[in-house]
Amino acid sequence: MPSSRKIGILPFKANDNDGMSGSAFLRAHGLANNSNDYEIWKHAVKYDGLIFQKNYWKEMMELYQGPKILDLCDADWIKSSADFFKFCNLADAISCSSPELMKFISDVLPAKPVYYVPDRLDFSLFPKSEKIHSNRAKTIVWFGYIKNAYITLKPMLPVIKALKLRLKIISDKDYERKEDLTGITYKVIKYNQLSAYEEISESDIVLNPKSPKGAFKYKSNNKTIVGWKLGIPVAETNADIERFLDADARNEEMIEKKIFVNSKYNITQSVIDYDNIFDALLNK
Repeated sequence: MPSSRKIGILPFKANDNDGMSGSAFLRAHGLANNSNDYEIWKHAVKYDGLIFQKNYWKEMMELYQGPKILDLCDADWIKSSADFFKFCNLADAISCSSPELMKFISDVLPAKPVYYVPDRLDFSLFPKSEKIHSNRAKTIVWFGYIKNAYITLKPMLPVIKALKLRLKIISDKDYERKEDLTGITYKVIKYNQLSAYEEISESDIVLNPKSPKGAFKYKSNNKTIVGWKLGIPVAETNADIERFLDADARNEEMIEKKIFVNSKYNITQSVIDYDNIFDALLNK
């Protein structure tokens, strides 16, 4: 990619997390912070290409004549299918955060170039020291939007209670269904991008239950990757929780996982991925 090329990213905005969604933090700001060729879109700047990161700005997509990518990380067609696919057709290419999402979009829009660009991490934001586990696990952490906790976290609460684990919930809002948490020592912390990794790293196990329901099957693995980068094993099932009570099991789990994350999930690889997509669009 020529060094003179300048790509603008229009990130998705949210009303929480200081106005920044998790996808914007990882896929827009993470990209811009690790390449001189990418930046968060600014007025009156001439760009050689644009990335609309879950940003459905119809007028801009119609008026901009350069190569443009629509970056997706959620099943947004469930909310508004007609408008969603109109936006997809306005883009020259589509990037997706999970293989499942990429397959769906490819099947529905077979003529549209669709790419898989994983949720990757800005390694400079993570603690430098390596986490070493000792003693029986005491604290398990779940993080994400609170509406998802009532679907994925709730079924795991009985085993958390039975094993006498402390529960930390890091989310945009409080867990309002207090009856679910009866008998569990818990703490709810307001999600903040600047302190989230530090809060998560203080726990022994990251809880990331899978759900086949609705839009969940299209979600990326970013919570798992964050946990592994912090040196914490990720439990998807009750059996995982019980297995990771033992410190030796947690340390052993992380040997290969840390190597895997470091080799595959550095945000600098996403810079290369988008360079290649823009090259393909411009050559076409």
